[in-house]
Amino acid sequence: MSKLKVKKVIIFKHGVSYYILEGTLKGSSTFELEFKIDEMNDVLKSLFVLDTSEKGYISSISYDAALETSQLLKSIMLNIPDLDSFSSLVSQIKGADISITIGGAKKISGKIMGIEFYEKLSKNEKITEKQLVLLQDDGLITKHDFLEIKSIDIMNDEIKKDLKFFLETVIAGKKKDAKNIIINCESGGEDEVERNIFVSYIRESPIWKTSYRLIMSKKQALEQKCLLSGWGLIENTTNQDWEGVELSLVAGMPVSFIYEFYRPIFIQRPIIQPPKVLSARPTEIEEGLEMEKYEEYGTAMEDALPAAEMVSAKKRARAPRGPPGAAPSRALGIIGGGMSDEAFLDKISSQTKIQTKDLGELFEYTISNPVTIKRKQSGLVPILTESIQAKRVLLYNMNDHDKNPNACLEITNNTNLTLERGPSTIIYDDNLAGEAIIPFLNKGDTRLLNYAVEQAVLITHEQKSENKSVHRVTFGSGYSYEYYYTNLMTTYKIKNKTDEEKEIYLDHPKTHGYKFIDKPIDPEETPNYWRFKITLKPKDAINFEIKEQREDYSSNYLWDFNKEDFLKRVGFYVKQKFINTELETQLKEVAELIQTLNNLRANDEKLNEERDLMTDEQARLRENISVLGDDTQSVSLKERYIKKLSTQETRFEAIKKELKTLDKKMTELDKKIAEKMDMLSPP
Repeated sequence: MSKLKVKKVIIFKHGVSYYILEGTLKGSSTFELEFKIDEMNDVLKSLFVLDTSEKGYISSISYDAALETSQLLKSIMLNIPDLDSFSSLVSQIKGADISITIGGAKKISGKIMGIEFYEKLSKNEKITEKQLVLLQDDGLITKHDFLEIKSIDIMNDEIKKDLKFFLETVIAGKKKDAKNIIINCESGGEDEVERNIFVSYIRESPIWKTSYRLIMSKKQALEQKCLLSGWGLIENTTNQDWEGVELSLVAGMPVSFIYEFYRPIFIQRPIIQPPKVLSARPTEIEEGLEMEKYEEYGTAMEDALPAAEMVSAKKRARAPRGPPGAAPSRALGIIGGGMSDEAFLDKISSQTKIQTKDLGELFEYTISNPVTIKRKQSGLVPILTESIQAKRVLLYNMNDHDKNPNACLEITNNTNLTLERGPSTIIYDDNLAGEAIIPFLNKGDTRLLNYAVEQAVLITHEQKSENKSVHRVTFGSGYSYEYYYTNLMTTYKIKNKTDEEKEIYLDHPKTHGYKFIDKPIDPEETPNYWRFKITLKPKDAINFEIKEQREDYSSNYLWDFNKEDFLKRVGFYVKQKFINTELETQLKEVAELIQTLNNLRANDEKLNEERDLMTDEQARLRENISVLGDDTQSVSLKERYIKKLSTQETRFEAIKKELKTLDKKMTELDKKIAEKMDMLSPP
C-alpha cells in the first residue's frame, strides 16, 4: 500500500482545515487514510481525488461502515474467541474441505468431521489432547493429533473471505474511534509509468491563534514607530506528520456546518402482510344498483405564519487592562544583539517570509518557508514582521482608574495586512513594558493598547453643578414651561511627577443633553467620550477645566392658578421680556376667564353644600313626624314640619335648576379657556 504525504494545509478561523496530500505509485494500488468517526462527515462531503496521468484513474473509494464491530461480525458465520482459536475455528467450519500438512511434508485432503478429546498421562498428570477427525478424499476416516498438524489450508474461498474479514474487522475495532478510507487507483494499462495522485478534503481542527510582539527602542519612540512581529500558533492534531508542508492561515468566517453524511440512513417502510389464500366457497351475488352521483366536498385551510421581529443589541466590550507598572529601562542591545533598529528589522523580516492575499471576506497568510510539525504536536510560526506607526501616550478615564492614567501605545495599521485579534507582549528599551490585546485591525485602523498604569502621573477630578435663572417660557396643553440652564463644571487636576514630557488623552464622559460652553481645547469624539489631547511638561501640574451646559425646564399647570397668582406670573414674564404685549393680553384674558370659572365652581360648591344640609334636615323632620301622635300639640307640630318640608322642596327645585345652569356655564367656559390656551404661543 502506497503512502500519501501532506503537501499543503490551509487553516481557517471557523474550526476546519483544508488539506492537500500527494502520493506517487506505479501500477494498480491503493492509498489508505485514517480518520476519527466524528471527522468522517466533513471528509466524505469534501473528499476529492485526482490521478494526473494520461490513462490512470481512480476506480473507487471505499470506507469502513459506520457500524460497531459486533454488528459487522453478525453478517458472517465465524466467531473466533481469544482462547482455543484453532480448535474453535475447526469446530465452526465442520464439513469444509481442507488440506493439512502432517509432520514434515505429508499432505492429507478431506472434509472436517469434528474434534475428539482424549486423556493421557504426562509426568504422572492427566492432560487432555485434541484430535482432528477427517473424512479423507479416499473415504477413510482418520484422526490426527493437533500437535502433529503443521498447517491447514481451507479449500473453500467463501470461508477464507469470512476469516479474513473477521480478522480485519477485529483489528480495526481495536481503534474504536478510527475509520479507514481506501482509495483504489488503476493504472489503465501503463503499469511502469509513475503517476501522481492528489487528494484534498476538509476536516475539523483547532483554530489558529495569533500572538504579537511590539518592540520599540527610544529612537523609535521619537520617530513614533515600532516593530510588530506576529506569530501563529498551529496545532497538528492529525495522525500524520507535517514535513515541509506549505502552510496558509486564513482570517475570516466563511460558512461552515456539519452534514450527517457518514452514518447510514434507513427509511422505515410499511410492512405489508402477504394475502392468505383460502379455499373457494359459494357466495351470494347481490343485484346491481345504479349509484347516485355525489359532488366531492373538499376544504382547504391556509396557516398564517406569525411575523417575527428581530431585535439586535449592540454590546460594547472594554479592552482588557494591562498589568500594573512598567519595568525599568535598560540599555539597548539585549534583544537586538547590538544591532541597529534597521538591521534588526531586516534580520527579523528575512526570517519571516510570507505572501498575503486579500480574498474580500477573507484574508490569507501563506508561509513561504516549509513548515514541519510532527503529529499530535504544536508549533509557533512567524506570520508577519512589519514596522508600524506607534506612539506612546497616556489615557485617563475616571471610570477605569480614578487616580492614574493607563500607559498606552497608539498603533495604526499602516501595513497591507489585516491583523487578527491576539495578545501582544510589549518590549520597550530592551525590557518588558507590559501586555495588551491587539483587536482585529483592518488596513488604516488606529487603536489604543493599554499595557500598564502610569503611577507617576496623578489625576483628581471634581464636579459642580448650578441652575441658572429662567430665560424663556413656552405654553402648551394648559401648561407654562419655564426654561433655565444647568451648568456642569468639571475640573481635572493633573500632576506629572516624571522628568519626561507626557502626552495624555483625557476621556471625558458624555452627559446626555450637555454641550460645551467653555473648554481649553477642542476634543475628538468617541461613541461614549470626548477625548482631549493634552501635553504635560516634565514636573508640571495643571488644572484642566471644562464647562458644559444643558437646558432644563419646570412646568406649571395654569388651571391650578387663581387670578392673583396668574397675574403675578404674567407680570414676571413681562418684566423678563419673555412675552410680548399680544401674549400678555391673551394671558390676562385667560386669567379673567379662570377667575370667572373659579367663582362659578365656588357657587356650585355652595349650592351642593346647601342641598346636602337640607337633605339631612328633611330626614330629621320625617323621622320626627313619624313619632308624633294625634293630640292637639302633635298635630300642630306636624303641620309646622310639613310646611317646612314643602318650603324646602321648592328650594330643592330651585337649586336643581341653578346647578344645571351653572354646569352648562362651566362646561362652556372650560371649552373657551381650553381654546384660548391652545392659541397661546411665545413671541
